[in-house]
Parts: sequence; C-alpha cells; structure tokens
Amino acid sequence: MSDRLRVHLAGLAVCVGLALGLWGALAQDPFADWGGSAGLAASVNEAAITQDDLTLAIEAVASDKRNEMTQVDRDRILGRLIDEELLVQRGVEIGLVDSDNTVRKAIVNAMIASILSDAAEAEPSDEQLRSLYDESPALFSGAGRYQVSQIFLRAGPDLEARVASVTGALQAGTVFSEVKARFADPVTIDLPASALPANKLREYTGATAIAEIVRLAPGAHAGPVPVPGGAAFFKLLASEPGTPRPFDQVRGLVAAEYARRRDDIALRTYLDWLWQRAEIEAADGFTAQPEALN
Repeated sequence: MSDRLRVHLAGLAVCVGLALGLWGALAQDPFADWGGSAGLAASVNEAAITQDDLTLAIEAVASDKRNEMTQVDRDRILGRLIDEELLVQRGVEIGLVDSDNTVRKAIVNAMIASILSDAAEAEPSDEQLRSLYDESPALFSGAGRYQVSQIFLRAGPDLEARVASVTGALQAGTVFSEVKARFADPVTIDLPASALPANKLREYTGATAIAEIVRLAPGAHAGPVPVPGGAAFFKLLASEPGTPRPFDQVRGLVAAEYARRRDDIALRTYLDWLWQRAEIEAADGFTAQPEALN
C-alpha cells in the first residue's frame, strides 16, 4: 500500500471516528468521569471507549440486523471501535490534523455540534418566545423593508478612538455620508443600495444591529453597534413598515430566531473561553481578538 493511500485512508478513518474521539476529549479525565475502568468498554493508549459508546454502536448495528445479536457480534463491534480509535490516534500522530483541510473541517464541525448540543436540550418557554417577539416585532412582520447605510470600523488597537471620532462628528451635525467617506473602512460585502426585509438585512448586519435599525425613524442613525470584525454606525435612509402578524401565526419563526441567538451565544461563550486559555500572537499589521456577538 502506498504512503499516499495510507494517508488518505487514515484521513477518512479520522473523519469517521472523529465524533467518538471529540466527545471523549471534552472531559479532562474520561476515566474519572466514568468511575474508573468499570465504566469503560476498552482503553486504547489510555483513551476511553465507554460502555455508552459501545452500546450506541451495538444498537446501530442491531437496527439493521435481522438475526439476534451474539457475543461474537458485540466483540466485533468493539474491535471496530478500537480500530477507529487507533486510526484517529495515528492520524493525529502523523499530522493529519495540521495538514489535511478535510480533517480540520471535520474537527471544527464535530466540535461545534458538541458545543451546541447542550444548549439545544432545553426548549424555550412561551414566555421566552413572547419576550423575543415583543422585543423585535419587525423581524416577524410581513413585507417590512429597510434601506440602510453603514459606517464600518475594523477592529484594532485604535478602534475606541475612531468610534469616538465618528460619534463626535455625527453629534456635531456632520452629514452621515461625509463621516462615512472620512472614517469608514472598506467592507467585503457592503449593504445593498435597495431596501431589504429585516430578515434579509440581518444577514449583512447581524441580530444586534438589526434590532437597533428597525427602531429608527427614517433619517435617524444608531451606533456604535458591535458587528463581526469591529463596530458600525447605521443610518436608516428609508423604510416601508411591514404588517404586524400575531404571535401565534409566527411562533415557528420566533422559535427559529431564538434558537439561532441561543446557538450564537453558546458558541461565542465557548470560543471566548478557548481564547482566554490560549497563547495567541498575531503578525505585525494584524490584531487578533475574538469576534463580538452580533
């Protein structure tokens, strides 16, 4: 078997077995979490394959098997889990995590899924959903459209000073477009010149910003508002108010928006914790800092 083929097979095995490895890695000491060896189905180079891991794998095979599961079947399944764990460990050993983008993306996706799974366990109450509905009614209204201009300020050591400069200029009565021309940083995708529904506009601005925008009267501005990569000021150029819809009619939309915000908070909180415990240095000309919730 060629080295290239070995690498690709190892990469595939890492992806297949990744969920198992990452779930175990979330505990600092898997042996302590499972009460010592009594909670383990096997130990592979001190990595734990738990009884729950084995039970889930057995149940998955049994659901597709016509005949009753035998001890030989169970032993074979445990052997397969050990195969996967060995391949995961070997993949890490030979540097697939660092060199193979497919493996890296699989790790990121598996970690995100594990982080969000706990947050998704608790269903929101009607009171929580109604509170979100009352807080942002424009998000759930029919056909409301907003035409918006923004001044984007990229994150950096001088962000606070630049925010103060923009705030001062606007408070002094300087025209928004002039302040934008003077202070704004370029953005990868700018806001469209046309009016957009609130839900579509949120894809450009983030939830925090859209909540501010929909409260504005035409001609008014808001900011600074934290957005991915920095801060922004927004001016509502024109609006077409939407038709309010009763809560019961849009409950599904409210629940989806609640889940999206909950997941954003859960993931950002976990990432902030990772940033705090890491040693991170950025190259000259770059500022490394976690994104703000939006």
